Amino acid sequence: MAYSGIILSLDLASNTGVGEGRPGAVPRLYDAELRREGDDWEDTWSRAVGWIADRLYLERQAVEDGDFRIIVEAPIFVGKAGAKNANSELVTKGLWACITGFARARGVMVHRVHVSTVRAQFLGNGQMPGEAAKREARRVCRALGWNPPSLDAADAGALWWYGCNLWAPNAAPVVDPRVLKRRAA
Repeated sequence: MAYSGIILSLDLASNTGVGEGRPGAVPRLYDAELRREGDDWEDTWSRAVGWIADRLYLERQAVEDGDFRIIVEAPIFVGKAGAKNANSELVTKGLWACITGFARARGVMVHRVHVSTVRAQFLGNGQMPGEAAKREARRVCRALGWNPPSLDAADAGALWWYGCNLWAPNAAPVVDPRVLKRRAA
């Protein structure tokens, strides 16, 4: 039987793109500002733990029933092409550790996937450069009838779709670039 619980997708960064919903439904796509001007790292990480604790509390029945899963972009480690500066790297890795660690401690399934894997399936090209891929993800999300408020939320939409495809493939909308190009035109 296909999964029908809540999928929470996270494109973790200072401004985190979030997608959430049940397979077969239209996802709620939004941004969560986890880092603010003047934050120490600990302020950001504290906000992240508070944010995920609140999300899991609001969905506590689904969490208790095992009907809440998180899919998150795997972090890119230092030394990879396009790596950000050390401060940004520390913030992103800290967010990833805080949120995924807290969720796992609460018994939530957390699945990480590389962004190129998601983009290869959602966009048909896993090697597309970052900003271009985010713009294309927004275009595809809109063609599906979803309304991401930002490029980060669009990335989360692609990730949410990937999670649906992984756990409930019959409920995930078909992403056919030929059809979507006509819809978006």
